[in-house]
Amino acid sequence: MGKMPEGPVEMAAGNGPKARQGPELRTLNVRRDTQGEWTMVIRAKMSFRYIWRLGLIALICLGGSVYCLYDGAIGYPAQRQRALAYLELKKQGLNDRDTRIKWEELAAERDWPLDEPGKPKNEIDFTFQFVLAGCLGPIGLLYLFLFLRSLRRWIELDESGLRTSWGCGLEFSQIVALDKKKWKTKGIALIRYKQNGRMQQLALDDWKFDVGPTKAILREIESRIDFGRITGGPPESVQEPTLVAVS
Repeated sequence: MGKMPEGPVEMAAGNGPKARQGPELRTLNVRRDTQGEWTMVIRAKMSFRYIWRLGLIALICLGGSVYCLYDGAIGYPAQRQRALAYLELKKQGLNDRDTRIKWEELAAERDWPLDEPGKPKNEIDFTFQFVLAGCLGPIGLLYLFLFLRSLRRWIELDESGLRTSWGCGLEFSQIVALDKKKWKTKGIALIRYKQNGRMQQLALDDWKFDVGPTKAILREIESRIDFGRITGGPPESVQEPTLVAVS
């Protein structure tokens, strides 16, 4: 690769250096390898839409868990106390108007809401809230973990092969098959490779990772392996990008 500026460069599909139309705009990096030569790097980071979805699910589940705990421990017992007091007033045989007046006086005295409390909650209602909290809490914690982990997750391709932020690395020569059976419908391509005598797998997913860089990585892999190793679909159309320094 010729002399290039250090740092981020912009790669766009098109004829001119500022061809920004279409979904194939990608941001690359160039860096020096161990021999001091410039090498291209394509990095696909986790997509914002996927990270946002994980965070939203974590927020809903954890928020729901806290709300259920509050109801089971505080809200429902307090409602039961108000409801039993209201039933005691009704047992006095007063008409509806007098019952309402008595209730408002009692509610004001004890700083309760003025509306009728309804049917008293019971132990089953309390327990159900705790069960809900116990179900939602672990799910929320799991998605919170996935959300935090995804903030720094990436897949990267350079002249030698692929590597990931979670420690996976492979060379192009180790790739046994590129399975594109789900690429057209779900945006998932499976890279099967042999390393240390074991068959392993790495997924390219353009829902979880930024679409442009993920597609660029897929095309670059296809250009580095025998077409006979590509299964489940045809190779992507070849597009020659233009590299320009970002000002």
